[in-house]
Amino acid sequence: MARNYSFTLDLLFNEELIDNAGNWQYAGANGVDKDIHVQLIATKRTNAFEQTSFPVSMLTATILFHAEPGEVPQNMTLQGVHDLVTNNETGSVSAASAQLADQIGGAFFFDFESKLLTIETP
Repeated sequence: MARNYSFTLDLLFNEELIDNAGNWQYAGANGVDKDIHVQLIATKRTNAFEQTSFPVSMLTATILFHAEPGEVPQNMTLQGVHDLVTNNETGSVSAASAQLADQIGGAFFFDFESKLLTIETP
């Protein structure tokens, strides 16, 4: 059954890779919502081809729920945008493992100042 989540994130890393067509950022974080502990991995495209700039970057992030060693973790994939000025993010759940599939279509918002990632039910 779909539910709302509010994960407080603790950034582990945020690395930038520069290539000929633009820049990528790779980020990882631990997150907590009450007694639920997750990890988040994300990629962000920070600019476009030939120095064409946009006010936001493309964002794909995957939330990994706890799993025992050797098990595939339950997960949700978020797609949206990362604002280059505020570092806030918004979008929706685009994919999920079977147990979380009812979250697909739910909106998400990340508030950079509070480090709070909110995922709403569809």
